[in-house]
Amino acid sequence: MNASPSSPTATKPSFLRGLFQGEITEALLFPYPATLDARRPEEAATVHRLIAALNAMVASGLIDPRQMDEAESIGEPVIKAFAEAGLLALTTPKEYGGLGLSASAYARVFGAVASVDASLGVLIGVHCGLGGKALVLFGNDEQKARYLPALARGEMLAAYALTEPETGSDAQHIVTTARRNAEDTGWLLNGRKHWIGNGQRAGMITTFAQTPIVRNGETIMRPTAFIVRPDMPGFRIDGTVAKLGIRASTQAELVFEDCFVPDDHVLGEVGKGFRVAVNALNAGRLSLAAGCASGCKRLLAEFTRYAEARTQFGGPLASFEITQRKMATIAAETYAVDAMVGALAAALDEDSVDASLEAACAKVFASELVWRTADELVQLAGGRGFVKPWPYERYLRDARINRIFEGANEILRLFIGLNGIQGPAEELKELSGALKNPIQNWVLVSSYAAERVASALGRKDRFDVTFHSSLRQHAEFVEKHVAALAAATQKMIMTHKKEILHRQLVVERLADMAIELYARATTIARTQRLIDERGAEACAREIALTDLFCIESGRRFRALRMELDGDAGEAIDELRRDIAARIRTEHGYGASDALMDVAVPPLPAWSLTKAEQQAAVARKSL
Repeated sequence: MNASPSSPTATKPSFLRGLFQGEITEALLFPYPATLDARRPEEAATVHRLIAALNAMVASGLIDPRQMDEAESIGEPVIKAFAEAGLLALTTPKEYGGLGLSASAYARVFGAVASVDASLGVLIGVHCGLGGKALVLFGNDEQKARYLPALARGEMLAAYALTEPETGSDAQHIVTTARRNAEDTGWLLNGRKHWIGNGQRAGMITTFAQTPIVRNGETIMRPTAFIVRPDMPGFRIDGTVAKLGIRASTQAELVFEDCFVPDDHVLGEVGKGFRVAVNALNAGRLSLAAGCASGCKRLLAEFTRYAEARTQFGGPLASFEITQRKMATIAAETYAVDAMVGALAAALDEDSVDASLEAACAKVFASELVWRTADELVQLAGGRGFVKPWPYERYLRDARINRIFEGANEILRLFIGLNGIQGPAEELKELSGALKNPIQNWVLVSSYAAERVASALGRKDRFDVTFHSSLRQHAEFVEKHVAALAAATQKMIMTHKKEILHRQLVVERLADMAIELYARATTIARTQRLIDERGAEACAREIALTDLFCIESGRRFRALRMELDGDAGEAIDELRRDIAARIRTEHGYGASDALMDVAVPPLPAWSLTKAEQQAAVARKSL
């Protein structure tokens, strides 16, 4: 269900990487990209048609999220209707009978589907964005001709089987193995995959196994991608799992027991499966962020409707300032994540930049926002928010998975932070060596000094953009905060050196600072474009949303920076580590009770399943 971060593409420019070095590469963000209607009108017309078909299904009652949640299933009539409308052909190239949508168009359609029902979003995301996308990116002509037309027509669904009981979605360290069969005509797969979306009904499954390869005269194990069909000998489905949310989607347990996969079903190159596993994830994180953004818009509309209709203490809930604060914050942050999605989608369409960090930022920000929004709606609805038949508890349950899907947010924060500090770390390492012989390396040392002076004078970390007066101060704060992030990054590298790899709380703060900056920069860029197109008077709403978001984002940034300044952050982190150590030693809370100490029975114990125990043993043997 979730997936490991992809490796950065160091040869391509990245707006976010530059921020860690105090650089604002505004050409990667300004001018903010035009809408899909303006950039690709023919494709936009296709998107409008698809969303109209989706809305018709909702209006007719064919799509009933409440019924699907209760049945824990998406009915075949819905899948058939999706196929007929083209909703299963979104990413399949046109030459194979698909629509061949761009990243922007796919994100827009996915967002609409996911906001109608999150389980339908899972169906589309796995079929079009993972299982099918891997085949589009890495399949050979014969494989594409064999499977893509059937996927586009909905004659079969695609699945993406990476996650395993013990290793999760760590593509490098999966424990499923593949060895050559006796006849040397293919591979025998052994292992188990779990939580596989569409797995119980898929006709084509992209999966991964460790295979032996020879490197430098030594045999080592590396992941390889395979195409598996459910009719292959040795493949079986070991049931599905019950879930907190997205209950209408089904996640299956897949088992390979000497499952024979012929050579013509190797996807990509032997030993190069990691590349297959992660390459589609940037687009996957974009679509997830788009789905969360669309979900926030729908939830805010429902929040507003309920707040206006529900009367308490002599007036509607919407008239209370606390309710208004929540409405305003949700709206401002939704506007920001919408800006992030638009910028990221255009970047992925161009394919001229490394957007891996930006995609991770958008996913983290959007998934946490939709969770907070759903939680606030439950709070607003009170008792009705907690019980059926009202839909609010389902909204909350469905929103929770987004913080795990496409890479758990904690892992993505480390991915952002550790990749972000690579550039400054290498620069400082090179400088450190040069300083040992400053005369011989005078060019490097003087160049570094000049850059520091330029930064201090405000030339390196400044926008070369003319802003409307309503945005100028916000842009200036972004400039100051970019410099602050770069300074904090350098300080943390110099302070912790190699140990910074293990200082997750430090890296997490740096990542959160970068996320706030990316969100603010894209928000400002979007509003500036709207002002250029419409004029400031016509953009009063957008300017107000930008004001509120930038102010609140700036406050969060400053709080993070303060925790990295001086000894305060280190002291609080040391205190946290000390308390955590005590909890681990005492196996729980441990402190005395304020009322009286009594014996409280522990929660029921759980243990690894037999499959998880076997996976743990297999992992140790690799």
